[in-house]
Amino acid sequence: MKIKTLSGALLSLVLLASSVGNSVACTVLAIRDANGNVYQARSNEFVGQQPDALTYYPPGTRIESVTPDGKQGKTFNTKYAIFGATLKGMTPNAKQETIHEAVNDQGMSLTTNAFMGNTSPNITQPPEKVLSVMDFGTWALGSFQNVEEVKKALKNKEVDLWLPKIASMGDFIAPLHFALYDKKGGSIVIEFDNGIHIYDNPSYVMTNDPPLPWHLQNLNDYADLTNIDKNKQQFNGFEAKAGSGGIALRGLPSNQLSSGRFVKAAFYSNFARKAKTPEQAIFTLGHVMNNFDRPLDISVDEPVKGTFSTVFSMTAGVGSESTFFTVLNDLSQNHFYIRTINSLNFSKFDIKKMSGLKEITVVKFQTINDYKSLDATGLFLKKS
Repeated sequence: MKIKTLSGALLSLVLLASSVGNSVACTVLAIRDANGNVYQARSNEFVGQQPDALTYYPPGTRIESVTPDGKQGKTFNTKYAIFGATLKGMTPNAKQETIHEAVNDQGMSLTTNAFMGNTSPNITQPPEKVLSVMDFGTWALGSFQNVEEVKKALKNKEVDLWLPKIASMGDFIAPLHFALYDKKGGSIVIEFDNGIHIYDNPSYVMTNDPPLPWHLQNLNDYADLTNIDKNKQQFNGFEAKAGSGGIALRGLPSNQLSSGRFVKAAFYSNFARKAKTPEQAIFTLGHVMNNFDRPLDISVDEPVKGTFSTVFSMTAGVGSESTFFTVLNDLSQNHFYIRTINSLNFSKFDIKKMSGLKEITVVKFQTINDYKSLDATGLFLKKS
């Protein structure tokens, strides 16, 4: 796509996003350890319906999608196990829950983030190849081992994706985009604006609007960012000295806009010390993600007619973006960690230990919060 053409489309989306208010603000990133292993994370900030459970889908789970007119769409059985945060009732004809943040047992993760201004792609194939975007996560994670396989399937038109209007989101056309990562280092973003756009994502970061190419272009304005402190400078006859370390971070955006968080996430994921062990890498990733954690009422949106702020305003008349949950993924070891807004600690789930589960298994967030052990895998095993 030419820059001249892209700039006009981006400007329209920027203006649309600015009218929506800050009721959606999720941050996704990935880091590598000293051995090249990939660890992916996301924070989830949203004023509205949230995932409230973790779900395990065993291999062989039957998935049934729908067409835009409510008829039977693509059906398939998953090849790989899927584990992650899920939502109910996103669309009236949905046959199963919607995956929001999940990973498969092959070491590939999928993140769903809010994104405004989408248009639904044209449907050109028969119903058996038509897939609602609300079922994209189960299709991608259940059918493919890595990012390259997903890219190839989309480019070969193995499915036609369509985007339903979401009643609980003010009838906006499925306001979302996806980031996928795998344990080999594959990283893509999928967006929907006059077709399906599949972007390789070397930055390893995704936030919200505008589209990914805008964020990557914007990083050029921060090419001088470094993690090396320069603690003194001579101004004529006066020598200025910084009182403490950290002056290198002065150029980082301090706002919580998607553009600011993208730059900050790129900085932290790039400069954080490369860990020597998987355990150290998870500790590092947790500390990185703490920079995006927001308690209630730190950022408050007043209702604006025709925007998310109105759709999701609270009884007090305002909506507060907060970090409802944070996820860390060790893609090589298939370890999934989650911390909700009602917990101080991350709960760990070892997906490999769930391989004996033969049925879809669901555990509510509150049950996880009440569990006393940091390794919460047993919550799923005791249901088998």
